[in-house]
Amino acid sequence: MTKKIASIVLVAVFVFSTFSTAALAADEVEWVEKKNDAKLYWGDTITVDGYEIKAEDFNEDKMVFVSISRDGEKLKTAPLTAGMEFEYEDEIKVYVQKVDPNYEVIKKNGKEFKTGNWDPYAELDILIRGKPNFDIDVDTEKDTYDSKSTGDGRIDVSITVKNDGDAKAENVALTVDTAGLEVLSGKTKYTYTKILKDETVEPITLTLKTPTPWEDTDFKIIAKTTCEDIKDNKYEHSGSKTIKIEKKWDLIVSKSAPKQRHMGEPVYVSVTVRNGGLCNINDIVLKDSIVSNMHLQKDTTLEKTLSLKSGETAEDVFEYTLIPEKPGEFTFPKIVATFTLANGESEIVESDNSEKTKIYGPHIEITKTVDKKQLNPGDELTVKVTAKNSGNVDASVKVSDTVPSEAKLISGETSFSQVLGSGGGSKTITYVLQMNKEGEIEIPACKASFLDLEKYSGEVYSGTSVVNVGTTITLEGSSAQTESSTASNQEKEASSQVSTEGTEEDYGDTPGFSSLLAVTGILAGKGLLRMRRV
Repeated sequence: MTKKIASIVLVAVFVFSTFSTAALAADEVEWVEKKNDAKLYWGDTITVDGYEIKAEDFNEDKMVFVSISRDGEKLKTAPLTAGMEFEYEDEIKVYVQKVDPNYEVIKKNGKEFKTGNWDPYAELDILIRGKPNFDIDVDTEKDTYDSKSTGDGRIDVSITVKNDGDAKAENVALTVDTAGLEVLSGKTKYTYTKILKDETVEPITLTLKTPTPWEDTDFKIIAKTTCEDIKDNKYEHSGSKTIKIEKKWDLIVSKSAPKQRHMGEPVYVSVTVRNGGLCNINDIVLKDSIVSNMHLQKDTTLEKTLSLKSGETAEDVFEYTLIPEKPGEFTFPKIVATFTLANGESEIVESDNSEKTKIYGPHIEITKTVDKKQLNPGDELTVKVTAKNSGNVDASVKVSDTVPSEAKLISGETSFSQVLGSGGGSKTITYVLQMNKEGEIEIPACKASFLDLEKYSGEVYSGTSVVNVGTTITLEGSSAQTESSTASNQEKEASSQVSTEGTEEDYGDTPGFSSLLAVTGILAGKGLLRMRRV
């Protein structure tokens, strides 16, 4: 009985103390519920925000003894019944929803009896003192500003500050670090007596001057708040935005050329240089180079030095004519510009290499092979001649081979005329010679002449080879060869020009190729006509 009275007195004192303390802080502390109906049995512990809440003990009067600890140190203990709560230094609060002794009940002779076996538990709400927190958004109209552009001369900054924490903030100070950028309008410091939970302050705007750096530079604009809570604890929050300012100098080197030409037509190339920056650039060294499979029509110097004032353009710094050597699509090499800026920094600028020219036309290759290099008088020699068009335009091709005076044609044809389609169209002839004279006999080159619908014509030759008749020549460390293959892809310079005279006469002796109209008809019949370029 005495123990029970002592417990009641202890509870009464605790309740009075708790309610008195709570009354003092009720209007100030903003509690945040972290756990709801947390169920703790005898000896159970739950951890909330670093605090350990433990159900230390129970008694038969539906009372639970709760303790609050942190880092192994017991901070406060209190007996509680349902509906009661207690706090520790306005940081954590425990409220008891329910205390259940949880007796085991048995029935005997129609009556219920509590046994000595019980497993009590308490259902607790655990609350933590709310604290302020700021979400700070720093924004600009653009992520990148060009210091050379008059439209990018100013940077408009907007800052949004919201207290998205769980309690009000007091003595708030906001400062803006502009990363050294000059402020044209607006303020960089603001103070607020308090900012309530979920409150957003009036938007803050300021305008900064765009700098003119020598190199592309990132600038980080930072907005920072400092504040206090009701216990004078200090907090700091920040938000930022990084913007890129492009350099103040700019040199643009560009190369222009026609998008497409035909074999036999010249390719005109010109180079322009523009100073698009805010500063003069002196002693710019420009170096150009020629694309492969083309050559200069006449010798031209492709290196030059010049100076450009801000905003100045030099047109036709280089101007030259190229002659294509074969069809295909060609990407021009980059032009390289080297110079030194006024700040002493050396720079290299290259032109855009996206400029391309497509050259249309046939590309005829002729190959001539023999089946052996060593033979006796009267032996037969098999000769194979192949003409191939690896270009992108169909062409009429006439092949005419020559039989050496030391040999006699036994079988086969030594010439042909045919339209060879683009992309690898080919024709092969084979003939047999009888070798009638001893010695080293030269097998002469074979000639192929061609013509396309654009009247582009030319001649190409195979290589030559030598066969030994009647005498065996074996070099030290080598063996006699039985086959020889030679080829030439080069067209005679005189024949590579556009020809408008003698075309019908040259091809008139070939059946089906008596005129250019006949060539056109054959190509159309084979479905090989190429559409003319726009």
